[in-house]
Amino acid sequence: MTGRLPTYGEALEWPEAGTGGADARLALTAPAGSDLYRVPGVREIDAVPEVSRTLEGDFTLSVRVAVDGTRFADAGGVLVHTADGWAKACVERAPDGGWSVVTVVSHPVSDEAAGPALRGPATELVVVREGRRLAFLHREDADGDLRFVRTLRVAEGPVRVSLFAQAPFSEACTAVFHTVRLLPEPLRDRR
Repeated sequence: MTGRLPTYGEALEWPEAGTGGADARLALTAPAGSDLYRVPGVREIDAVPEVSRTLEGDFTLSVRVAVDGTRFADAGGVLVHTADGWAKACVERAPDGGWSVVTVVSHPVSDEAAGPALRGPATELVVVREGRRLAFLHREDADGDLRFVRTLRVAEGPVRVSLFAQAPFSEACTAVFHTVRLLPEPLRDRR
C-alpha cells in the first residue's frame, strides 16, 4: 500500500479509499502474519501495511481508528519511526476478546504495554512530539477528555509517521482511519 498523510493544513486525500476531504476514510487490511515486533530469539517481524509521511519538528497528529479483527493482537493504529527505533500505539484485540490501547516501543528490542481498556474496537489516537519527547493519548468519545497512555524519549531529527494495520495470528484484520488532523505544534496539555 502506498500513500501519504496530509501536510499541515492540507485536505486529507486517500486515493486508495476513493474519497478525499473531511469525510475521507482509509481502510488498511493486514494479511495473515503481519506485525511489527522485535524480541530476538522469540519473535522478529517487520511487515505491516502502512501509509506514511516524514515530519520534522514538533507536531500533534490525531486520527479516529476502528478495527475489524477477530483474534488476539489484531490491531490498527499509529506508528512512529525514529533514527533509533520505533513506537506504535494501536487499538488492539486483547487475549480475553476485549479491546484496549496497546503501545510498543522498540529501541531496538520491543517493550509492550497494555493500556486502557476500551468499550469497543474504536478510539481516537493522538501522537504529540515536542523536541525529543513523544506522547501517546486517546479518547473514545469525540467530545470526551484526552487520556494519557505513554510517553517516551526519541532521537532528534525527522520521524516517519504511519497509519498501519496488523494481523499477527489471524487471517486478516482491517483498520479504518478517518478524521485525521495534523498540526505543526505540540498539544500543550498532555495530562
